[in-house]
Amino acid sequence: MFNEQGMTDVATAVLGFLHARKWTHIDDIARATGFSPARCQLILTQLELASLADNKDGQGMQFRRCTRRG
Repeated sequence: MFNEQGMTDVATAVLGFLHARKWTHIDDIARATGFSPARCQLILTQLELASLADNKDGQGMQFRRCTRRG
């Protein structure tokens, strides 16, 4: 997954739940999307690598949609 055009449905669902200005806990993302926290963690890591999501503290618990690219 390198950009929004090549994303899976799962990644699209997770990214779609993220806000650009509000940090969201991974448990809330899992509940909202219906995916396990582990699956969300995997997708969120991929979204981070693609510069589509930010991880608040490096602990992998709170995320938001990335407002910058690269």
